[in-house]
Amino acid sequence: MKAKFNHFADSSYMSDDEIKRTIDAWTAFIGRFMNVGWDVYMVTVLFHQLSGSKNAKLAQMNREMERLYSRLATRTVKKTRSPRWAAYLPKGIFVPDLPVPKSKKNEKCKIADVSINDGLHMGGIIIANRWARISTSLRSHFQKEEETYRRGKIRYIDVRPITHDLASAVDYTFKSVTRRKFTPDDVLLLNWGGAAGL
Repeated sequence: MKAKFNHFADSSYMSDDEIKRTIDAWTAFIGRFMNVGWDVYMVTVLFHQLSGSKNAKLAQMNREMERLYSRLATRTVKKTRSPRWAAYLPKGIFVPDLPVPKSKKNEKCKIADVSINDGLHMGGIIIANRWARISTSLRSHFQKEEETYRRGKIRYIDVRPITHDLASAVDYTFKSVTRRKFTPDDVLLLNWGGAAGL
């Protein structure tokens, strides 16, 4: 289900302008799905304590995200490998991120979030439709099926619909790349392989 993030060639040498242009291209690409009736969601996933180095933790996070996506895919369509149903599968783009304290008010309630894994988590966007087996919003679906998805090393999932200002949402998703905290090579794509012809 994982596709290589090939929009970033030689990512370690990319200028700020090149990264910005690529993020703008993703905004336009996701916007095309919105324009034909897909729902777009901002998703945050937090994890239980992970062992090892930062790279080891990222590898574990990616595996957990792929498992989460696999669970979502099998609940979206019966035959995930069928060409007939492939077009109905959701698509995800996730970027590792670190928390940025927004206010003193938030600091107390976020102690666990910044202490577990030093705050390392996944933030991203999922686009989905209601034309297959999931006829409700993904926010409602994840709330109803919380125990299905909050398994393994995943301890918290937040799903919020993006109804306007898509550009700001995509910019926010990529902020750790823009700030050079992570590289574009750290971005995880889920099921974008068949989207090029949209």
